[in-house]
Amino acid sequence: MRSEFREGCRERQPAYISSLRGVPSRSGRLAGVGEECFLLFETCASRTMAEGDNRSSNLLAAETASLEEQLQGWGEVMLMADKVLRWERAWFPPAILGVVSLLFLIIYYLDPSVLSGVSCFVMFLCLADYLVPILAPRIFGSNKWTTEQQQRFHEICSNLVKTRRRAVGWWKRLFSLKEEKPKMYFMTMIISLAAVAWVGQQVHNLLLTYLIVTFVLLLPGLNQHGIILKYIGMAKREINKLLKQKEKKNE
Repeated sequence: MRSEFREGCRERQPAYISSLRGVPSRSGRLAGVGEECFLLFETCASRTMAEGDNRSSNLLAAETASLEEQLQGWGEVMLMADKVLRWERAWFPPAILGVVSLLFLIIYYLDPSVLSGVSCFVMFLCLADYLVPILAPRIFGSNKWTTEQQQRFHEICSNLVKTRRRAVGWWKRLFSLKEEKPKMYFMTMIISLAAVAWVGQQVHNLLLTYLIVTFVLLLPGLNQHGIILKYIGMAKREINKLLKQKEKKNE
């Protein structure tokens, strides 16, 4: 990107130098040089930023298209899951809570070992990966796929790609923090992991997993209906009230 910036600036140098001919005075010439340099730099910078944005958009589109091709057999199931997670009907949130609670009650009753639980989970994923592309078109009907559904499927895949990019970005930031500020990195990691270990020691593992899974499944609907923003706004207002009360008492 820097090399392209320099090449673009070099390409504009002859035209820029020729434009400086015929300037009457030295002060006017210096002012013109400063203005022309500023305009030249601004043009090259904007061009470089635009090229970077275009490359990022093209890469995002390519990754989204690749993910759409990989998940084509899961299209109908993903659209149905998207409707449930976004609470398009009023009874979807209680249904999510009921299904998750029933599943964890079965796990609590059977009390499988860690190895048995992981094996059953992976086996379920393998069966779903094999059966869903075969059964989904027969259940939902592949001839009912509309342009609106295709657009929504594209948005879901694009959001998944963006989420993966954010996760990779945070992972890279963590390693950059390790290289730039190793002391802060190790202190932050030790304190965070110690806090998580303390919470895990205080709360039962199955209950903690149930709470995490339930929150993750309810999170898209909470965002869709603005419930999280509502309570965040309420918390901000209460904090501002407390700060104002403290300022009045100090006065």
